[in-house]
Amino acid sequence: MIVSFSFAQEDIKSKFGYGFGFGVGNGTLENNQLGVLNGNILSLRFNIDYSFTDKENTKLISGIEFLDFNANFYNGLNQSKLKNEYLQVPLKISHRVGFGTEEKLNILVGAGMYANFLMRSKISSLEDKTNTKSGGVNFGYSVSFGMEYNLTSDTSIGVYSDVMSEINEIKNNGFEQKQTEILLLNIGISTRF
Repeated sequence: MIVSFSFAQEDIKSKFGYGFGFGVGNGTLENNQLGVLNGNILSLRFNIDYSFTDKENTKLISGIEFLDFNANFYNGLNQSKLKNEYLQVPLKISHRVGFGTEEKLNILVGAGMYANFLMRSKISSLEDKTNTKSGGVNFGYSVSFGMEYNLTSDTSIGVYSDVMSEINEIKNNGFEQKQTEILLLNIGISTRF
């Protein structure tokens, strides 16, 4: 009698991952002293995620994002520039649905909330620069749509858009401001630990 045992070691994938991304877009800033300003936005994002399923279809994502809002406006006869720098901490859930038998290409949808910290706000013109010292905190919500392509079993690259809006104003030193109608187009890469 011959007895044979075979043991196969299965690759255990981590449920945690990390990624980074870059985004460009535009938004509207409602400011009680300057009015409604339309501006350009640049963003840089570092995130960590936790996958609820083995196929990594549903994830909880958080991290930090740096946003830079720039708008030009006329203050009397002079042209001025407003620059706001934000630090955001998002918390969102994303879900992806794959196409084909290999499921290399995926559609992404997501929704969540974020805390928004105004780190610096500057108004500059040809004559002078003013730091409005209008730091503060508020909260917002976001909805994401996009596509993702699996480069390997652990690494993917994605292109997606975020539609964002702040819920309440940041109030400090006489300034009240809130960003609405934010639209960002992002490209990012993520991988498993």
